[in-house]
Amino acid sequence: MFERVEFEGNTLVWDYQIKSVSDFKGYYHWHQCGEILYVQGGQGIVVLNNHTYPIRRGMLFFFQPYQLHHVYADVHPDTPYERNIFYVEPIVMDRYLEAFPHRRAFFSRLWKGRNQQQVFDLSSSMDQLDWVYRIYHQSRSRVGGEWEESVLFLLQLLNVMDQQNDGEQASQLHLVESRQLRHAEKMMHWIEEHYIDEIRLDHMANDIHLSKSYASRIFQQETGSSITDYVTARRLKQAYLLLETTTLSVEEVGRRAGFPNGSYFIQLFRKSAGITPLQYRQHFERSSRH
Repeated sequence: MFERVEFEGNTLVWDYQIKSVSDFKGYYHWHQCGEILYVQGGQGIVVLNNHTYPIRRGMLFFFQPYQLHHVYADVHPDTPYERNIFYVEPIVMDRYLEAFPHRRAFFSRLWKGRNQQQVFDLSSSMDQLDWVYRIYHQSRSRVGGEWEESVLFLLQLLNVMDQQNDGEQASQLHLVESRQLRHAEKMMHWIEEHYIDEIRLDHMANDIHLSKSYASRIFQQETGSSITDYVTARRLKQAYLLLETTTLSVEEVGRRAGFPNGSYFIQLFRKSAGITPLQYRQHFERSSRH
């Protein structure tokens, strides 16, 4: 039932204008990240938190990390199931939203709030929403700046969702109880604060009150990835960002991303991007000028 989403250096994993005309039964599953489903057409049900919600045009669903959900679409040739789906790493996106405290707080409640509203009827805002999705989809064809376009898109989407939020609930948002984070999420939070430094499993396990062996095992079970692979991916993501937004030397980029060994950083980056860090920056700068 666990489906791991591979980001491969992207800020969002994006599936745009998906259309099913037959055989969409769905199944119970969850992801290690957040999933946002926006329905553009169809009928059926979504099972979430032991409740059922209708699939219909204009509905938007936010599935929290590790949250079990089931999408069942009643599909016929004359009533296809049409939707847009994207996946986001909440812990990483939360840091990108630091300059926007209200939107950041709303996003934080979405991905870790208990009894938080996760289903939105945005049928009255579909023209605006369709435009936001279309513009972002077009922006993805441009090379470079992917993280910036993704943050802008999410800010616009959060604005539409927040406008539709129930007034009474909005007045009580500060009372929303946070759900209990899974062990893997606790480790991801710890890694987010320490990935620039040397990561020692015993330090992390001690801080979150787990044994080393159990921490490694439960992270693998809950995410489908080893801690080492996750830390490497998080550091590389930071390296991409620094190459795009600073003039720091390649060696300094590696150091600030958590790779003190310059040659090892270049080797890992080449394996990830297919080119060296310097080539990536030059390619990004050329594309930006164009």
